[in-house]
Amino acid sequence: MEIRVTIDSLNPNEVIERKQNVKFDTFDLKQYKKMFEQLAEGNHVIGSFDQSHWKLPCNISDHPLIISFDIEVYYKFNKALKAYSVIRLLSGRTPISIYNELVLIKKAILKSNGFTSPDKLEALLELQSQTYKYQGYQMSIDIKRFLSFYKITNYKEIIDICSNHQTYKGTARELPAFEDIMIFDDIVNDYFQNHPTEETLEYFPIMLWWLLTNTLPMRPTEFLLLEKDCLQFNENYASPYRITIPRIKNKSNSPGFDLRMDSIEIDEKAYIFIKNAIQLLETIDSESKYLFPVELLWAYRKVKIPKKNERINRRDFDLLKKHFYEKVVEGIYGKYDLERIKSGDTRHFAIINMALQGFNMLSIARMAGHDVIKSQFSYYSHAEHFAQSYVYRLAQKRVENTITGEMNSGIFGWKRYVYDKGKSIDINTLENIVGRVKHGYCTEQKDVFPETCIEHCEFCSNYAFKPSLNEQTEAITWLSDSSRSLEGKIRESIELMKDLSMNLSKIYRQGNDDLLKSTSRNLMAYMDMKAMIDSKVMGADAFGKDQ
Repeated sequence: MEIRVTIDSLNPNEVIERKQNVKFDTFDLKQYKKMFEQLAEGNHVIGSFDQSHWKLPCNISDHPLIISFDIEVYYKFNKALKAYSVIRLLSGRTPISIYNELVLIKKAILKSNGFTSPDKLEALLELQSQTYKYQGYQMSIDIKRFLSFYKITNYKEIIDICSNHQTYKGTARELPAFEDIMIFDDIVNDYFQNHPTEETLEYFPIMLWWLLTNTLPMRPTEFLLLEKDCLQFNENYASPYRITIPRIKNKSNSPGFDLRMDSIEIDEKAYIFIKNAIQLLETIDSESKYLFPVELLWAYRKVKIPKKNERINRRDFDLLKKHFYEKVVEGIYGKYDLERIKSGDTRHFAIINMALQGFNMLSIARMAGHDVIKSQFSYYSHAEHFAQSYVYRLAQKRVENTITGEMNSGIFGWKRYVYDKGKSIDINTLENIVGRVKHGYCTEQKDVFPETCIEHCEFCSNYAFKPSLNEQTEAITWLSDSSRSLEGKIRESIELMKDLSMNLSKIYRQGNDDLLKSTSRNLMAYMDMKAMIDSKVMGADAFGKDQ
């Protein structure tokens, strides 16, 4: 197993390292115990080397993780797993990574009779891959790493088996059905706007998670690590409003875990919203520095069992979201069959939003906490589907309501549109309008026409689609052709944006960045126009069915 060893430090930010191959017999038991004591002194592990259970303090989980060395039948592996864990901790692996590695390695040891039954190991890897491809891949990686450290008699045979299962290729994240996301979005907006604060405060972290992480790409734990003083305002800066976001995916070659703090620009609207949220959460009696103190959970629990953690952690938040689905989404709004959104999905929604709005990949990488530019390109696989689905959803809303506002702040998160319920156009009640045009009416006022005319009636919000009965088929065909044309433009725009982003990731050119932004503006316009046309087609279809 290869590790990096620091041999000198030039300054606080630069060190000299060398790579070293380490095996189980590189050190003796006495040396492993000494390394363990050093880790314990630094509070990286709690317990003693000879114990069967160690506690690993974990800032990410906000509670200690317990790793166990309790294999009874193949007990010789316990000592090797302890030594392996010590080396992994010294190499800078996070407690959660070591915990997950040990779970998989121990499972493989038990299922394969201590690696003496290669056929059983192969069956296990196959089962893991069928259940979830990444699990089989990860198990094979962890076993190979462990056996390169602790070489058993048939280690080469086991490594060969594992190598045959290292065919996993990262795929685009599977996201919930778009319609289910939009329904959840509507519920969040409606619930927190139309119910009293004393009723909604219990679920306030859910609202902030939905609105904030759909706009700024954050991992769930990064969101929960936000502090009360995360906002900054400096009127001397061109962009005076900023938020400090902790980043948890930092590579390290030494024990411990240091958060990297990113200062991200936000607009005034987001700044005011977050500031008001902080003030509201400060009504919770807590001395915690975190925005979401654990006391917020205590306030709404019938059985108040004090928790040792200082803030709401990932486990707490996932449980809170589960309760929100059960009591609000299902209990109040009666939506029982929605595919539930995972806590990490919103970070992906935010990146898709940013891609559709013309942010270049360099900007998205920085705001998302990515170290590698190419990490963003997989999001374009979702972008076209989300764009087309958004258009369909918005068209449905236009049929149900008269909508004002355009898509200028992303697909979901912040409220996407404002609409007046129950309104419909009655031509006979309108005065001083332009009147009859192709397959309908222009409802623009005569005194401002034609200065406001955009020439193509089907794309205009002042156009009322009301064909006569004898031209119904021709009129719907006319609109459908325009819709298909716009669908092609939407697809072409997204492809162009993807190509421009790939080029910008290699070399930055201002011209390409400007073209990316203008293409994004065109995309937003195409989406709004297609939604308007599709709503007219839907309305005409519904009218035809009623006849």
